[in-house]
This record gives sequence, C-alpha cells and structure tokens, in this order.
Amino acid sequence: MHLKVIQLNLWQGKLLEKAVEFLRREDPDVITLQEVTGGAQNFWEDKNLDLFAYLKEKLALEGRLAVMARHIGDPKAYMGVAVFTKGKITKENVLWLEEYKEVRPNHDERDWPTFPRNVLDCTVEIAGMTVHALSWHGAWTKEPADTPEKVRQAKLIADYLKKLNTPFILGCDSNMTANTETIKTIEAVAENPATDPRWKIARSLHPTIHKTAKTIPEGLLVDFLFTSKHFVPVSIDAPVVPVSDHLPIRAVFELKI
Repeated sequence: MHLKVIQLNLWQGKLLEKAVEFLRREDPDVITLQEVTGGAQNFWEDKNLDLFAYLKEKLALEGRLAVMARHIGDPKAYMGVAVFTKGKITKENVLWLEEYKEVRPNHDERDWPTFPRNVLDCTVEIAGMTVHALSWHGAWTKEPADTPEKVRQAKLIADYLKKLNTPFILGCDSNMTANTETIKTIEAVAENPATDPRWKIARSLHPTIHKTAKTIPEGLLVDFLFTSKHFVPVSIDAPVVPVSDHLPIRAVFELKI
C-alpha cells in the first residue's frame, strides 16, 4: 500500500488560496499542517475567516484541529495544528507539551519561546489499515538551538510515540535542525527520511519568501515527516512553490506491516 503525505506550515493563511490549490492538485492521502489560524490571528486578508473550516470545505477531506492558543478576549482568534485525510478518523488525542492559554493579541518573539504547544494525534482507518497521523509545531527561539524546554518537549513526544502500537507519521515544523538533541531525541524512536542524503533536501524554509532568505541564504531544514519503521519512503522532496514561507515536505511511502 502506498500513502501520499504532505507536511506544511500554513503561515497563518498568508498565501491561503495558493496553498489550497497546491493541496488539491497534489491530492494526498494525509496532510499535516501547522499555523492553522482563525480570526484576527490570520495573515490572510479576511480577519474573520476560520481557516480550519475553510480548508475542510475546500479540500473535502476529513479533518481535526487542535487549538494551542486563543487571543485574550477574542476566542475566534486562534492558532493550532491540524490533520486532514482521505481516510476515516476514528479517534483523536492531544498531547500537551506546554499548556493551553490565552495570549495577548499582539504577541511577538518575546512570547514565542513559552507559547502553548501540543501534538494532535489522529487514528485513521485508510485502505483497510490503521495508522496514526500526527501534527506538531515545535517550540521557537530566534536561533534553532537546543534549550532545556525544547528537549523536555521532545522527550514527551518520543515517549508518546514509543507507546503507539500501530504505524505512525508525525508531520512537523519543528523549528529545529537535525543536528540538535531535540531532533535526535525523536529520531531515537522514529525514522526521519527527509534527512537522508539520497533525497537531497537541503532546506524547508522558502528561499525567497521566508524572513531568513537574506540572513541565511543557504536555508534551514526544520520541517520533517517522522515515521515508524512500517513506512518505507518511495519518494520525498520539498518543492519550491509559493504556498507559504515554508516549503511543503511531500512524500510517498510504502506501508509494510
């Protein structure tokens, strides 16, 4: 069985229509998204739009959302992670890494290192198989360097993955590079095929759109698709398309049980 998966940081809907067009054209079996937002948190021009509801309608897929934070005094303004799939979602669970809270509407880099964080885990029945599709948005600091908090959160994720008794795929914008303890903690219990040299993926930040385009012209690879050993990559790449300030991670896996 082959499974097509796309991982994407949605950039709070900044390029929403292009992202939807890309996802519909690619027609994946599973999509993992970060920076799914609503209301005043949107970078999209419509500050009243609920991006999750919009995506669910336009993609015509089953989906789940895990909200990480809402604005103080404005519950329609939120940020979270999501999973969409052609399969049937039979169960969902949210692993909290940093507890939910309401945040000030004008939150910025001073707030982001302690921003609420979670992992959405959807149990999916697809083509007669049961798989876990998970989405995670990692803790942020200005430099993608290990901190005790990032490592703590990674250990929570690794412990959670070890307890899953079925195949899993974890899509993420980790905000970290592969040479860190944070990522290696997860790699101890999961495959990370995007880092395999044969796929030649050097970056997942868009080379012209992302704010680091001039300061880090060589780019950074911070978006990954972690999997259990049941998934063998057939292809994996990061196409340079204008759908976000991140590149999508696009993969086809053969599922072997």
